[in-house]
Amino acid sequence: MNEHWIAVLKERMDPELLQWEEAALAKYSMDYHHFSPVLASQLQGKVAECIASPRTEEELDDLLSIAAELGVPLTIRGNGTGNYGQCVPVTGGIVLNLAKYNKVLEMGEGTMRIQAGARLGKMESTARKAGYELRTMPSTFQSATIGGFLCGGFGGIGSISWGTIWDGLVRSLKIKTVEVHPRTMELQGDEVLPYLHTYGTIGILSEVEINLAPRVEWMQWAVTFDSFEQAFRFGQSVAEDTSLVKRLISIHEWPVPSYFLPLDLPADHAVALLEVDTANEFQLERILSEYGGHLAMKVSAEQYHKGVGVSDFTWNHTTLWARKADPGLTYLQLNFEPSSALEQISSMKKEYPEVMNHIEFARQNGNLLISGLPLVPFTTEENLNQLMECYEKNRVRVNNPHTWDLKEGGRSYAHDRLWEIKHRNDPKGILNQEKLKRSAVSGI
Repeated sequence: MNEHWIAVLKERMDPELLQWEEAALAKYSMDYHHFSPVLASQLQGKVAECIASPRTEEELDDLLSIAAELGVPLTIRGNGTGNYGQCVPVTGGIVLNLAKYNKVLEMGEGTMRIQAGARLGKMESTARKAGYELRTMPSTFQSATIGGFLCGGFGGIGSISWGTIWDGLVRSLKIKTVEVHPRTMELQGDEVLPYLHTYGTIGILSEVEINLAPRVEWMQWAVTFDSFEQAFRFGQSVAEDTSLVKRLISIHEWPVPSYFLPLDLPADHAVALLEVDTANEFQLERILSEYGGHLAMKVSAEQYHKGVGVSDFTWNHTTLWARKADPGLTYLQLNFEPSSALEQISSMKKEYPEVMNHIEFARQNGNLLISGLPLVPFTTEENLNQLMECYEKNRVRVNNPHTWDLKEGGRSYAHDRLWEIKHRNDPKGILNQEKLKRSAVSGI
């Protein structure tokens, strides 16, 4: 430990905001990067020296000022539901825990303004009481924070209709710089885009205003098919049908559904999990019959967000359930070409029959996005890299979930601009060190 900055922090900050105990340091230096055996090995033993949890803007500014003055590494976290080591403090220092900076500040007509640590589950319930709902949210929405989602996420429930975090979700951001006298910048429109999915490397996201969607009464279905191909074709048909109002379309090859123990689904069948407007029930039944599917479970709109829902088994919750049953499994993140996705999937299945397919349908920039989150038995990092290379040779885009480097992960917006922004907002280069590689700039 660096005794000087620790002494200064203890002298100038309210002790109730600081945690030094070994158990707290371990807990708040972790996220779900253990989904990747590669990351679990690379980030082993990376622990903060202090956890700081500000509750007010004044406390946040004081902490940023001290860190900037003394050059203390700062790693920002929400509730730690990310999968890439975004909130793991690679170089020690302070973990800035924003989970207590969590107020819903304002509900507008189709908008909501919140502090960065607000939980998406609370935001969703608040919005639905007012006749709205979140446009998109991860499967971890009950515990994930809005700041964590915007800085480390991509899309999720709702993305089939409303797109990703870059597709008009964010109206404005308040970003704080890490300087002795922290500045607060208010950004709107396209100005916000470079700050999304940047792991908190280029500025502190402190406040957000988002656009909401009108509330819909969602029914939840689990439907089964004799083959994965049938399930996929059904899912793509529903995804492409603009007359169907939907929030979720998630397709799972057998034996993936066998990991969803609470759903008790029939064996040896592929499964589609859906959230669709109750007004579209008969239309959905017609499409289901056309593709030879069978209804295995239906949950009425009155039970939405009450108890276990189908979304609890989608996106990266699928990986969570699978790893509960078999910790030797890991996953990939893929984007297929909509016009040839089934051919790409079939080709890879022939070469790698052990890969278990999991598909999420979404939209980005208005275009259909067919995302793969397949489950893969892990053997070695070399074999995993060979598998990703093979996907790329088959014209499948790979967003590598087995790296904590922002660029290698492949999701950031306008990556070539990030160092320029970081230099202005974080002149000492103390924010989430080593997650944004230095090669693009010198002297920071």
